[in-house]
Amino acid sequence: MYRNILGIAIAIAIVFAACSIEDPSLAEFDLRKIRFINDSTIVIGITPFEAYFTEPEPYTHADRQADLFYAMGNGDTMKVSICEYANTILAEAFFYNHGIIEKTERLIGGDRKRFFRWGRRIFIFSYQFSISKNSSIVDSLLSFIKRFPAADTSINVDFHSFSLKNSSPDKDFSVQRSYFLGVEAPFNMLVLRYRDSDFSWVCARSSGTVSESDWVNYKTRLQKNVYGSDAMALIERLPNGIVVAVYGDLDKERMKSVFKEFTALVK
Repeated sequence: MYRNILGIAIAIAIVFAACSIEDPSLAEFDLRKIRFINDSTIVIGITPFEAYFTEPEPYTHADRQADLFYAMGNGDTMKVSICEYANTILAEAFFYNHGIIEKTERLIGGDRKRFFRWGRRIFIFSYQFSISKNSSIVDSLLSFIKRFPAADTSINVDFHSFSLKNSSPDKDFSVQRSYFLGVEAPFNMLVLRYRDSDFSWVCARSSGTVSESDWVNYKTRLQKNVYGSDAMALIERLPNGIVVAVYGDLDKERMKSVFKEFTALVK
């Protein structure tokens, strides 16, 4: 019996440790072999009775999603949706944009849900029976997600480190998807608002590199929009492929100064 348990433990370790240095795509995992330990005292986990990749739920804006279903000992079914993003900032924005408090149980429809972020993935646990905050099952949820690789794939720019004298950023940033400055955009923009005693403005950057064709496509639409060359907005694609923008209640000289400082941070 002990040998069987040890063998299973080693197998689990191999599955996840093999990818521990990097953070591979969720598509590289064998979903049918991802075990879930439904009690902290139980060493042997249970495999999903159903597992598949699916189109991400629209509200998640995830790049990839997998759904796994586990039969729990209390007769409940635990559904685990793993939503994968390009980087950790986009995963964090899920909570900011939807006002969801991580780890807190929420009743949505007929299911209770808990949301956890681990690296660039959001784990959504759905079930019917309420789980106490002190229940061992909560420890099992945390144990489950931490067996996945979670390299730091965040954008290498700390928005909160950007500041001008007497200015301060909002606590949270947001992600504008599909549209930016009122124009359809084929890329995501990370947005953070700043203010001082006299002005307020926004600094934004793309969540990744933007191709030349996507940039030209967007810029053409932008020039036909209300945010034309005379509007209080500066936007540019840098040589490294990152799109940066500054806009808001600033005079032209101050906007140029803010844009120059922010661009230097992003380079």
